[in-house]
Amino acid sequence: MKKILAAATLLLAMTACGGSRTKNLPLEGTSWKLSRMETIPASAIEAEADAFTLEFNAADTMVAGRTNCNRFFGKYALSGQSLKFENLGMTRMACPDMEYENAFVQMLNGVDGYEIKGSELKLLDGQKRVVAEFRVAEPASK
Repeated sequence: MKKILAAATLLLAMTACGGSRTKNLPLEGTSWKLSRMETIPASAIEAEADAFTLEFNAADTMVAGRTNCNRFFGKYALSGQSLKFENLGMTRMACPDMEYENAFVQMLNGVDGYEIKGSELKLLDGQKRVVAEFRVAEPASK
């Protein structure tokens, strides 16, 4: 009985020490999908798997992604937890619900920083308020 109790205690201790730690994903090289933004309803965010996405390429400090309508690209500057988007360009198709695209692009222009916890990315404004939340984008199915 003592051996069983000791084994159970050891197993519990091992689980408590290392079982709940989640490694933070890197900003660069990870595909991010918008999960929450105050001015865009969840139904618009989830309407398409590749809508409202971001991908950062460290090799050339370029960001690319898609709103609910158009694709965009541009430079970004990264220093510690500071993040700025620069010279964003995009395609210009006219689509329904353009107000969501406009809100998303305006949000990107106001980003001043970020934080990552596990597989969640939060973009922050100059007052360090969360302006948008992202999660890891699901890989495209073939």
